[in-house]
Amino acid sequence: MQSYFSKLFALAVCLIMLAQPLLGQSEKFNSLFSDYKAHQTGDILTIYIVEFSSGSNNSSARNKSENDLNVESSGGQGALKFIPLFGVSSKHGNEYKGEGQISQAGQLRAKMSARIVEVDQNGNIKIEGKKITEINGDKQTIVLSGWVRPEDITADNVVYSYNIADAQISYEGHGPASSAPKPGWITRLLEWIF
Repeated sequence: MQSYFSKLFALAVCLIMLAQPLLGQSEKFNSLFSDYKAHQTGDILTIYIVEFSSGSNNSSARNKSENDLNVESSGGQGALKFIPLFGVSSKHGNEYKGEGQISQAGQLRAKMSARIVEVDQNGNIKIEGKKITEINGDKQTIVLSGWVRPEDITADNVVYSYNIADAQISYEGHGPASSAPKPGWITRLLEWIF
């Protein structure tokens, strides 16, 4: 009796596994023993935006030139001994030294969702997402788009922004907190003059 139930259970498992492709679900992304992984148009992914960029540029220049002119004479000879000694000396120098340094750094960390809008013939996934947050009149907008490989999607349907190809990430803030106080026009005019 017990072997009858074990054979029946094995038969049921085989039937379910064989019926799965017929139900329109891809074996590449789904199985009986794993969670659903986003892979088709309309599915939603979670995006962890972890972006850090920095750059620096140093330059220095040094230029030096020097001119020297020196003429000397020791008076005449013979009958011209009465002509006094004379000498001419000239020295001209020019030196320039300049240095410049530019450095810039930026960091963006956020978490948002994006929708799959296209799947190409290679299985790569195009995503697009937009997140708008408004707190006390301060509005922040993040817009994201790009392409993701299916293997870069974790089991929890998470993608890190550094795995997105052709990524376009835009972050904008509007409102009292995001716009720093600007000096008045008189202050700006005085800074421009002086």
